[in-house]
Amino acid sequence: MGDIKFDMKIDRKAYDYFRREFPEKLGEARKNMVEAAGKVWADEAKLITRNDDHIDTGLYVNSIGYNTGSPASEADVLHQLDEGSSKTVLSTGSNVSYATELEKRYNILARALDDAEDRMGKVAETQAKRTLFG
Repeated sequence: MGDIKFDMKIDRKAYDYFRREFPEKLGEARKNMVEAAGKVWADEAKLITRNDDHIDTGLYVNSIGYNTGSPASEADVLHQLDEGSSKTVLSTGSNVSYATELEKRYNILARALDDAEDRMGKVAETQAKRTLFG
């Protein structure tokens, strides 16, 4: 899968202020933005899987992006957040054994990314505002 990049635009004076007075807020905002965008994408992939009536098992749906419940103990969720000083990377998807085959055949995760990209940007922006100014 490809990468999606969100640029958080903030007034230079505000950025300098947060960087000087509350540097942890900038990192927290970035993390919240990435997490929220990842959940929107995962929700879209879960919806596509159910709506298209794919070989749907609770195990597969629960394994996409984050665990949504039963059968929680068996779902193999791919969700790893790596934070650096200037970027946050979320590796997300499904690790069930047949996920690769479903993606090759139906492009579920790629379609979800296309369908959810606008909403992902909106929730990322909302999270940045809430974290920094709310």
